[in-house]
Amino acid sequence: MNLLKQTVLYVSDNKFMHVVIKDTLKPYNIKVIDVYSGLEALQMLSELTPNLILSDIDMPGMTGIELCRTLRESKEYSNIPFVIYSGSENDEDIERAYTSGAKGYIIKKYHKEVLAEKIIHYIR
Repeated sequence: MNLLKQTVLYVSDNKFMHVVIKDTLKPYNIKVIDVYSGLEALQMLSELTPNLILSDIDMPGMTGIELCRTLRESKEYSNIPFVIYSGSENDEDIERAYTSGAKGYIIKKYHKEVLAEKIIHYIR
């Protein structure tokens, strides 16, 4: 797969994590679009269709779970793979993510190489 044309929409209110994700995916030529809330993600989707949405759970206004559920209910966006990227290892959070329609759940403790492999796996 030519990853050069792949785009990840990253949704998180943590600006440092945006730097981490961009730095992690840069060697793979994956473009990362930054948004800082679920509502901002919904607005951005009217302008582009990413190959993957990577979202934190806990954000003000609209959580990642709520964003995922909203997108799964939409005919227009339901086919975009959605992955939760969270520091929580809580079984309830993981179950809520999958119940909301997430394709995957990545815990923030992984090294960059493993994180990149997981993200690439979900893009494919």
